[in-house]
Order: sequence, then structure tokens, then C-alpha cells
Amino acid sequence: MGFINSITGKILLGFIIAAIVFVSFINVGNMTYYAMLVWLHVAAGVVWIGLLYYFNFVQVPAMGEALADNGGPGPAAIGKYVAPRALLWFRMAAAVTWVLGLVLLALQTRSMDGIINAFTLAQGSQIIGVGTWMGTIMAFNVWFIIWPNQQKILGIKSASEDEIVTAKKNAALASSINVMLSVPMLLTMIAWR
Repeated sequence: MGFINSITGKILLGFIIAAIVFVSFINVGNMTYYAMLVWLHVAAGVVWIGLLYYFNFVQVPAMGEALADNGGPGPAAIGKYVAPRALLWFRMAAAVTWVLGLVLLALQTRSMDGIINAFTLAQGSQIIGVGTWMGTIMAFNVWFIIWPNQQKILGIKSASEDEIVTAKKNAALASSINVMLSVPMLLTMIAWR
């Protein structure tokens, strides 16, 4: 039971089950690395968006309630132990989703043209191009707005009280934008295939 309850065990067994399903339902003669990359791209996107929703719908409201609860345990445990670990998975899932998206675009045309067509919204690439732009905006928000501001909020980097107030506003705005873009971005990931 220890292996199943470990992070490594859960992830490894999840991939094994996914491989079994993949092999069972896809004609083995036509099985491609491309199809497996699509699965990994979507799986990373699910982890990314799942954590985005966790932060927006669970952790941030819970931290607010913990701060307001004078007799309670406070938000220290979440801020010290949960948030940094969740933010690491959040950043890595964003990076893997975005990079695999670029790889898939390049593989589509066997050149950089797939990436260029998506980013320029070329004829026939508009749907995936819009998704590519949404994913790029979201990944940018994660790495260059949310994460640097969360480091100040969580005390990973030193910041004044005024800087922390501003960091909370900036992180919340970027995170809200990501929530709004998440569903259409996920739909373009699967609808374009």
C-alpha cells in the first residue's frame, strides 16, 4: 500500500494504466509517438489547470478565512508547506504543457512552420493558434507574474508590507485571467486534433 500512496507510485501507475488503455484502444500498427505526446500534453494541461483551480477555489479562500480566524491555527502551515510544493507542480505542469504544445506544433508540419502558423493565426491554424496564444499568456502569467509575486507573499523573497499587498493584487489578477482562459485553452487542445 505504501507504493500506491506515494507520489511516485501514483504517477507511475497512472502512466502504466494510461499506456494499457492507449495500447488497448489504438491500432498498434498506427500507434505513434505523436499520439502519446498528445496524451502527455493533455495530461500536463489537466495537472496545470487542476492546480490553478485548487489555488483559486480552495487555497486562496482558505488562506483568507485562516487569516480572519483569530482563534484558529492560522495560514502558516499552508503558506510554509503546501503552497510552495503546489506552486512547484503548478510551474512545472505549465512548462511541460507549453513545451509539449510547441513540440506537437512542430511535429505537425515536421518543421517550425507549425509553430509559426499557430502564432500568426495562419489559414487552417486559427483554432490551435488561439489556443497557443492563450497557453502562452497563461504560462507567462505563471512564470513571470504569479510565481515572483507568490515568492513575496509566502516570504520566500523578502518584501515590505506594501510590496506584499501589491504582490497579492498582481498574482490574483494574473491567476483570474488564467482561470478565464483555462476552459477555452483546454478545449482548443482537444478540439483541434
